Amino acid sequence: MIKFSIVTVCLNAGQDLIDTVNSTLGQSYDCFEILVKDGFSADGSTEKLPGDERIRLIQKKDTGIYDAMNQAVEEARGDYLLFMNCGDRFYSSDVLRELADGIGEEMGPVYYGNCYNRPTGQVRAYPKTITRMTCYRTMICHQAMVYRADVLREHPYDCSYRIIADRELLWYLVCERGISPRYLDTVIADYKGGGESARPEHIRRNREDQRRLEQRYFPKSERLKYKLLMALTMQKLRIAWSKSPKLSKYYFALVRFAYGVKDALRGKKQVS
Repeated sequence: MIKFSIVTVCLNAGQDLIDTVNSTLGQSYDCFEILVKDGFSADGSTEKLPGDERIRLIQKKDTGIYDAMNQAVEEARGDYLLFMNCGDRFYSSDVLRELADGIGEEMGPVYYGNCYNRPTGQVRAYPKTITRMTCYRTMICHQAMVYRADVLREHPYDCSYRIIADRELLWYLVCERGISPRYLDTVIADYKGGGESARPEHIRRNREDQRRLEQRYFPKSERLKYKLLMALTMQKLRIAWSKSPKLSKYYFALVRFAYGVKDALRGKKQVS
């Protein structure tokens, strides 16, 4: 029976911590542990954690969110890890059961599913195959990724990328290791939105880290090709549509249709 380790890192997260933990405790599949990695919160939130033997509170100083996640990985006892940030929730009570069924006996290294975006009220559309190009143009929601434990122990989050280390991990797996994450057709996360990466004070650092990441994994010619393709397909306008509470519904419907056509064409090509 597959065991999951659900990691929630926190520091003075208040009720958001309790809401996230309760969402995990409400799962119908009960072979899991919850690792609450706390950086010594002073708001009393950890004292309000439910009294459940599946919850393990780990209190250590850390240098940031990804260092905290790495610390939790070292303590994890599960076969697979998911990271559910404070304020985020599982989309339904059957998510872990659906993931266990999807993984089955294959026990692959990395899986991903869909993500419900609370600010827009829409389920985001993701491609069913992650290639180098999809890595470059699309970031799968971290809360919708499922990693086999040994994958994260072999390549922990690179804390030099303070906000986008989850992106570095995906790029490393796909671009350097040649791993193809397997898509599971289930909505995993109910994403609250916001968070560290959305804060205005991090914009400059994000851009610098993104540039450094691109240079690390993509040669200049490939970067130029992808940037041209993204410009021709109106990337900035598409991002604005995807974040609009009014337009995102139509945008993601169109994207899902496009992905469906692409998958159908790929299937025909493989048959022929």
